[in-house]
Amino acid sequence: MAKAIALYSGGLDSTLAILVMLRQGIQVTAITFLNHFGCDITDKSSCSKDPFSAAQKFGFEVKLSHLSDKFLEIVKNPEYGHGRNMNPCIDCRILMLKEARELMNMTNADFLITGEVLGQRPMSQRKSIFPMIDKRAGVKGYVLRPLSAKLFDVTIPEQKGMVQIFSGMQDHRRKKP
Repeated sequence: MAKAIALYSGGLDSTLAILVMLRQGIQVTAITFLNHFGCDITDKSSCSKDPFSAAQKFGFEVKLSHLSDKFLEIVKNPEYGHGRNMNPCIDCRILMLKEARELMNMTNADFLITGEVLGQRPMSQRKSIFPMIDKRAGVKGYVLRPLSAKLFDVTIPEQKGMVQIFSGMQDHRRKKP
């Protein structure tokens, strides 16, 4: 059975991405990141919601990871600049994927998934930015974004037949990693 680590905010998009994988028999462990700036499971911000109710309802495990000092450093001096409200969006995505990669390696998972949707966030969810983020995080080819997958290059888990991407939209992908 294939195993995936999911970046999980507890919101609708990341929940749907996990459900797509669970319905294919993929074992999913979700990782929810916490920091000092509002991305906390106790607040109602856009970056974090209660991750445990959906996990219990749908049958996947959630692990919490506090980014603390690592996140403070990128807030002070983000390599890729600040987004709206001084958020270091691109640097934050790289950090989260690096942390998820560590969990992937520790648990012998096969790939990562996120609920990211192409174009939803103006700074960090652009088609030209995703490959750079994945490369910088050391996960190129291993990040599956099920909600927009047919708009991206084919991933390694797709090549290996671990997952199938179903969608009514036309498949615009051209190359493999």
